[in-house]
Amino acid sequence: MNIIKIIPISLLCSASVVAGQGDQVGQSRYSIATHNAHAINGINAASANAHLQKAFNFGSVTSLYFGGEVGNVDFADEITDLIDELDRDDITLDESDDLKTRFDDLLVKAGQNGYVNIDLGAQLPLSIAWKRELDTITVSSRVSANVNATILDAPLEYNALQETIGTNAAGYVKVANLTELSIGYSRLVWQNKFGDLHAGGRFNIQSLGLSKQVIAFESADGDDDLSDVFLDDYEDAKVTNTDFSVDLSAYWAGINYNAGVTLSNINEPEFEFGELGNDCVNKATTISRDNCFTALHFSDRIALKEVYVADSYATLQANYINDEKTFSVDVSYETEHNTPVGVKEQWLTASIAAQPESIYIPNARLTYSNNLAGSKLDYLSGELTWGWVGLAGGYALSDTTFDDTTVTRGGFVSLSVSNHF
Repeated sequence: MNIIKIIPISLLCSASVVAGQGDQVGQSRYSIATHNAHAINGINAASANAHLQKAFNFGSVTSLYFGGEVGNVDFADEITDLIDELDRDDITLDESDDLKTRFDDLLVKAGQNGYVNIDLGAQLPLSIAWKRELDTITVSSRVSANVNATILDAPLEYNALQETIGTNAAGYVKVANLTELSIGYSRLVWQNKFGDLHAGGRFNIQSLGLSKQVIAFESADGDDDLSDVFLDDYEDAKVTNTDFSVDLSAYWAGINYNAGVTLSNINEPEFEFGELGNDCVNKATTISRDNCFTALHFSDRIALKEVYVADSYATLQANYINDEKTFSVDVSYETEHNTPVGVKEQWLTASIAAQPESIYIPNARLTYSNNLAGSKLDYLSGELTWGWVGLAGGYALSDTTFDDTTVTRGGFVSLSVSNHF
């Protein structure tokens, strides 16, 4: 049995549609280091009117991104030992008692702490901004994907006839992929000698594909057909919903500072997952049937029929820029919300950036971010930008142990090329 197989297989379901996220750790629409949201597709819909020049603008962004986060999996080496024991067919009753004593608590710990979040892929959107005298109209698009894998724990059971041990433990994998077209409008509503107040909104048309699976540990036991079965079941269970969300923003542009607030998903659209545990006896393969019945076994712990509600949440932003426009400080805070795969996020971030006047020295940004909900991990990230090209990377400040090696619990790298014309 090799549950590690579940993770790379699940990535195949999202690799073609996941968005590059710049220096972003979480799944929010904006980059952590650009919460001042001067970009067309930033979180604050009103900021475009404050910072764009009067013109009809096109913008393009190409990016490649890979990132991931794991739970505190310091039990991973013991899981490897358990895998070896599950493959044996010569276990005595006394040995089985010892194995239960050793591993039952371990499986509970795996269920509490074992998770993997992974993002990877590429993005090639085209954005449009029509800046007029007092208002701005924007059109932008994005694609994104989330994968989350957790463990459903169950105790070991001894089969005296076959002299083996087994478990109903399973992997629980959720996959979501989003395609979105956004139309925004922002307008100058008030100004005085200290700055300008802008208001805006964004209408987002969203196509969200949601699928989830329960994969029994026994099904993952060295079966070469697991990947094919996983992909087939993923497609069978996937449900694609189309709905819309609405965001509202306000943005104050001062002489040396900016501040903004955004209410996202104020209408809280709903999207359905594919149903688990349905028509198990007629599944095409033995693995699919076993996985289906395993899902029914855990029906008291997971929802067989699930609806994802895109929570409404608020984002507060502020930044300071010096007179020479060579140094800035950004801070942001958002209220708690869930990603489509059930990961809780509530990012608090702070960053400093330098923009040297020399064309030979890259712009640089250093960002600290902390997820106040869910994993509660904090990250340190950096970004270097040379003209159109940006390179970013970051890592979690918490470690875990895997294969006798201490590793960070999260990290990401990103390469982007952007331009406007």
